[in-house]
Amino acid sequence: MKRNDAQPTQAEQLYGVGVDIGGTKIMITIANQAGDIMYKKKMNTSGDIDVISMHITECLIAAAISMDQVAAIGFGVPGIANSEEGTVIEAPALQWNHVPFREQMQRYFDKPIFVDNDVNCAALGERWLGSARNTNDFVVVAIGTGVGSAIIANGSLVKGSNYMAGEVAYMVMEQDVLDNGINAFGDFGQFEKKISGVALSQYGTLPQELFEQYARGDEKSIPIIQQFVTDLSIGIANMVSMLNPQKVILCGGVSQSLSGVLELIRSTVSNFTPIPTMIELTSIGEEAGAIGAAALALEKVGLIN
Repeated sequence: MKRNDAQPTQAEQLYGVGVDIGGTKIMITIANQAGDIMYKKKMNTSGDIDVISMHITECLIAAAISMDQVAAIGFGVPGIANSEEGTVIEAPALQWNHVPFREQMQRYFDKPIFVDNDVNCAALGERWLGSARNTNDFVVVAIGTGVGSAIIANGSLVKGSNYMAGEVAYMVMEQDVLDNGINAFGDFGQFEKKISGVALSQYGTLPQELFEQYARGDEKSIPIIQQFVTDLSIGIANMVSMLNPQKVILCGGVSQSLSGVLELIRSTVSNFTPIPTMIELTSIGEEAGAIGAAALALEKVGLIN
């Protein structure tokens, strides 16, 4: 088949490298401008810049992609990042505090380096290749060990004046006030203490097993999951009322167990707010953050929109 001259050859192709640095794992993806994932790998996490850079180099070698073919490298971090300055303000899981991330990483790679919050990257991944394609207004809620969210409004990420927009972990309900609940940096937020993986694990079993027991009609699990659905639905309904998103996308480790209660979440949210939205599970799973970090890199250098 004759090659279309508008399409670059393998040698001409440029790639974005996406690195999602999580609290327990690092996920690396290498993608081209068309959104083809050329290589991906998951490994144990590390807060050591030297180790992270070594993993990136190893992945490029394994993918047979030279540094000349790399357009840019994007990073998602589990914390607060100043994406303009390229610094990580706080990432407790990695014990990072005011780290000049871009400056440090450019000692290893003479390429454009970009960094953002991991959930913001997940939102970019969902918009590029996931559940939010062709969607300009949506919210991603990540439910894993903790809870976070990212907001895309009118096609752009909402960052906030201190790069803290979407920190839904700190949302409060009336009972939190009555119980003298306090939100503080370095501790789980009040909303997070209700719906996160850590919150669900306090019942003596893994979150996945709780949802499986609920599906089987287990009497002990039913009130736990019903309360989870109520608390999550209150949070989603408030976000929907505030932001009027086309979609709310649920991702993170706990989201992998939500298919059996998704309709219940949808109906409960619709009872709490008259503003319509679509609530969906991620279609790209745990790779959303790394795919989004690659999208961040390619967007910033003008290779994708």
